[in-house]
Amino acid sequence: MQSTMRFSYLEHVEHELLPTIEILWEVSRVFHADSDHYVSSFYQQLSGLKEHSELTELDGVELLRELCRVFYWQLGFSKAPEQLLTNKRVLVDRAIRLRTGEPFSLALLLQEAANYFGLELELIDFPDYPLLRFDHDQHSYFVDPSSGDLLLGEQVQERFEDATEGSEDFSWDKLEAAEQKHILVRYLSELKHAFISDRRFADALTTVHMLLTILPDDPYEIRDRGYILEELDCNHVAVDDYQYFVEQCPDDPSAQLLRLQLENWTTPQTVLH
Repeated sequence: MQSTMRFSYLEHVEHELLPTIEILWEVSRVFHADSDHYVSSFYQQLSGLKEHSELTELDGVELLRELCRVFYWQLGFSKAPEQLLTNKRVLVDRAIRLRTGEPFSLALLLQEAANYFGLELELIDFPDYPLLRFDHDQHSYFVDPSSGDLLLGEQVQERFEDATEGSEDFSWDKLEAAEQKHILVRYLSELKHAFISDRRFADALTTVHMLLTILPDDPYEIRDRGYILEELDCNHVAVDDYQYFVEQCPDDPSAQLLRLQLENWTTPQTVLH
């Protein structure tokens, strides 16, 4: 079950050959022809800050605090106001354009802004949405990307316990930096669900092909591809994907429902337009 689309910049992410942000710009270009305009404006604003602010006079935690203030107040970035996921709040070029986005997308943009000013922020995979970690003078500081607030270790632990509702035990190894492959899978998964929520199924299908470039033959991505193909009235193609999933994950709760559905699709359906 190989993807028919090629995305060369996603083929070797386990080796981290390209910076994550460069890959995210490439993903944006697939969906919007004007994405480079907004990416360029983002770097122009960062360059302007370097010339006309006190950021260049600070370092360490003070630089991080001021950068967060500038990012969320002066540049005006904010968390998406909608409760429902939408693609324009996930794609980083749209987040730049609209000055608002999902916390994950804001984290990636703030990480790049920090890198521009010489600060290395690590993205931490975390329940609900990721955090950014900054290590300085044998201390770790954590940035909540939804607000720019700096959190200390005990606040992070409280947030973990709230997010998991006590279903998982907290340990400090959960605050290790996420690998690029994991970051991209989580980002593309969020984008896929956003496109599905927006009923932009052709774009959702493209996103699944991106995920299958990173996770070849993953049965859950192939199941999702089947669902999207079904929404696109391609039941005769979706059959193969559903069949593959049922064979690979027979004990999954959704497999039984798909078995029944496959039994009902005894012959390819003709769609009349």
